[in-house]
Amino acid sequence: MSEMLLELDRLSFIREGRYLLQDITWNVLPGENWVLFGRNGAGKTLLLELITGYIQSSGGTIRRFGKGYREGISIRELRKRIGYISTPLAALIPGHESLLHVIIGGVDASAGLWRRPTGEEIEKALGLLATIGMADRSEDPFRILSDGERQKVLMLRALINDPDILILDEPTKGLDLTSREEILSAMGRLFRRNRMASIIYVTHHTEEIVPLFHRIHILKEGRTLFMGNVEEGLGEHHLGEVFEKDVGIVNLNQRYYSVIK
Repeated sequence: MSEMLLELDRLSFIREGRYLLQDITWNVLPGENWVLFGRNGAGKTLLLELITGYIQSSGGTIRRFGKGYREGISIRELRKRIGYISTPLAALIPGHESLLHVIIGGVDASAGLWRRPTGEEIEKALGLLATIGMADRSEDPFRILSDGERQKVLMLRALINDPDILILDEPTKGLDLTSREEILSAMGRLFRRNRMASIIYVTHHTEEIVPLFHRIHILKEGRTLFMGNVEEGLGEHHLGEVFEKDVGIVNLNQRYYSVIK
């Protein structure tokens, strides 16, 4: 039997006496690609911070790669096995850093590269850049990239360690239509190239749910509203509960488009 990547059992988080997450139970297996879906404030990013060890839960348990909190997995090791991309990460990268060094910095989970890279690391980083058509820009400084290009480079940074899970927290936030589609296309190419175990993609836009994803976990006000297959989860009943409106959904070319009726 494959090692469970994530096992969350009745996970809760309380802040100032208020439950922000409550009774979250969720298992992620190798080969499963999940969408974590919900409105702003539903608890999506908070749940990711618990999974990646940036904060500790108020109740319940998390087992990552078969190990619990007290069973010997260090945060450093954890973050090598979980590639995590969030919008605030881009602000931590030194603007003068070359794209090559930004990507290799992912090996040490550091914002900058503070050592001489190995030949193997350079070769791997260049190979990743080639996957998104940017191999000839390896020496460009990070600061000159567009927002969409930055997100693609940060994906490569997260992949340099061949993680077991890649978590993308609203990677297309603030991007225009063309840049959004480039990110989604690049994600598919990178997944096929690297054969990683699992992706967790966070969004509140149904049209970002590409055929790569078959499972969905919907949060509402810190609780699980639905967990299961994407097609069932994106039914009008569930979306109506999420957005508290009468929502219609159209499946066009294996993409889901929602409208308020």
